[in-house]
Amino acid sequence: MQRFLPTIRVSLPFRLALVSFLLNFAVEASGVFLPLYAKSIGSSNLEIGLIASTYGITFFLSSLWFGRQSDIQGRLRFIRIGLGVSAIAYLSQLVSRTPVTLLAARGFVGFCLGITSAAVMAYTYENEKQIGNFVSYGSLGWLFGALAAALLRDYGPLFLTSAVSSILAFLVSLTLREEPISRVQVAVLPLQIIKANRKVYLAFFIRQLGANAIWAIFPLYLADIGASRLWIAVLDIINNGGQFVAMRLIERFNPGKAFRAGLLISAVVFVIYGIANSYLQLIPVQIMLAIAWSSMFIGALSYLLRKNNDRGTVSGLLYSTIYLSAGLGPFLGGAIAQVSGFVTVMYFGSSLAFLSFLSSGGLSIDKESAVRRFHT
Repeated sequence: MQRFLPTIRVSLPFRLALVSFLLNFAVEASGVFLPLYAKSIGSSNLEIGLIASTYGITFFLSSLWFGRQSDIQGRLRFIRIGLGVSAIAYLSQLVSRTPVTLLAARGFVGFCLGITSAAVMAYTYENEKQIGNFVSYGSLGWLFGALAAALLRDYGPLFLTSAVSSILAFLVSLTLREEPISRVQVAVLPLQIIKANRKVYLAFFIRQLGANAIWAIFPLYLADIGASRLWIAVLDIINNGGQFVAMRLIERFNPGKAFRAGLLISAVVFVIYGIANSYLQLIPVQIMLAIAWSSMFIGALSYLLRKNNDRGTVSGLLYSTIYLSAGLGPFLGGAIAQVSGFVTVMYFGSSLAFLSFLSSGGLSIDKESAVRRFHT
């Protein structure tokens, strides 16, 4: 195969955008209706939270380890391994007919995605010197994944679609090249990196803890206030379409300020979720959510990648932070919903988002900020 690869004329930015699109298309196509699928095979609200938590915990552990390994051994091997094995993980969902087997399948999916995510983010930044456009195509993938969910609606075809998309992303990754360069040696437990960037990681964790408590039961909440499966997918499409636009613009702004703005807007969005009594009222709120997430995610990534040279590690730590909260948040969301109902979960998420805004005070970065390098 290698003799043919140099003849490819498609630009690197386009190929990276395609990987981002296909990777996130697969994630979204499988995930939009997953709480509804879990409910259909007999899962309680608490078990739905545990299934989502398992996905988050395995992603957290995998991203933490393989992000560091990509700094030491190179990016591409982990991009390719994660994408290739993800296809098998998505297919395993097809044979999940009980809460326990679905929990195992989602844990497998989370682990595979953790192998790829930090490595592909670091590879993109090192080759393109920006990540806004790359991440925006991920949001476009989420949008089309939600569209696929709206059109197909049945769980089996959606799981199969995710597997096919992951295989296509793997094939595109075979056209990527990596120059042999000296790799950064990073401590097994990079305490200096964590300490230097603690405000970003802590604020992200707190916000995502509340957000993931909400996402674990959000389709059920929407159904409770009148939304059909089609409308659940449409609301997701609005959010993802807004992200595609917003992420291409956010990188122009100061990363620290963009990050904090996203946290504050999130607190407002989650309050509105709590007071809404019709799914139609959430149409403009989904646009606000798109701006909030875009500001927060692009702000955090730009801040970390500009200020640190251990880019696989800092990206991996950010993903680990996100998915540690994705491991804990759904369990809290399921438990709170079981005891107090869906609306209480929304107010819980809003409170944590506002707390994260308060904890992130003082972040700043100069346009020509020097890169830091940590070895121990």
